[in-house]
Amino acid sequence: MNDTPDTPIPFVEALRQIEALTLRIRQERLGAFETVEETYTEVQQLRTVLIARVAALRSVAG
Repeated sequence: MNDTPDTPIPFVEALRQIEALTLRIRQERLGAFETVEETYTEVQQLRTVLIARVAALRSVAG
């Protein structure tokens, strides 16, 4: 994942990556299980980043 404290991945880019990775999972299915498993793990990591950012925005907003 490209997210670091110095260069966080932009929110919209993270959403695009999740969309692309989800499409890849659908296309590869179980025929390439190891790749799909790695891709799904990346999607989970991106979701974790997005959830943390949304939570931070909510706490700032009130």
